[in-house]
Amino acid sequence: MTIFDKLIVKLCEPFPKEVHEPRYDGHGTYIPIHVYLQRLNAVAGENWSHERIGEPIFYMEDRMVHTVVKVSILNRSHMGEGFSKFQIDDKGRIINRHYAIRSATKDAIRDAISFFGIGKSFNEMTRDIGVASSHLQEKENRVSDSIDRNCMKCGATLSDQDVEVLTKYKVKFDYCNKHIPKHFQK
Repeated sequence: MTIFDKLIVKLCEPFPKEVHEPRYDGHGTYIPIHVYLQRLNAVAGENWSHERIGEPIFYMEDRMVHTVVKVSILNRSHMGEGFSKFQIDDKGRIINRHYAIRSATKDAIRDAISFFGIGKSFNEMTRDIGVASSHLQEKENRVSDSIDRNCMKCGATLSDQDVEVLTKYKVKFDYCNKHIPKHFQK
């Protein structure tokens, strides 16, 4: 087993339930970024790094900032995208620019390390590879799930058609068809 494989086995151990926190929208839980960073630092130490690629992109219409980050563990790398909301003052200037960039960067790190499988057991990952294609197809065919999803902009409950369009454009955020940002419709 290579050094990389040994690191990944340790990094991919499932996180204990105690570190899961409730999502702000009330749908499920998430693992805070500091938990991922603690694991990366404890297990990979100096063998991991991240760098932001390019400049952050600010979408004024949606009050979102987008960043791209490259995370490397030993000689392997994955890219991740991160988004964060920002606030503007009454003159249209961004109030929390640096915080929003930092938050989007952390989100991008979490996205990039998900491609390494961090937080999911290594045995579970290798077992899942054999059945992944059938599950992926089944998931893509399933247009809606049992949890009500609401538009980030107007709060309306998403219809099956809304979810279908989000899936088509591979949009990770919940928007109704009326409010999908133009830059996501490519």
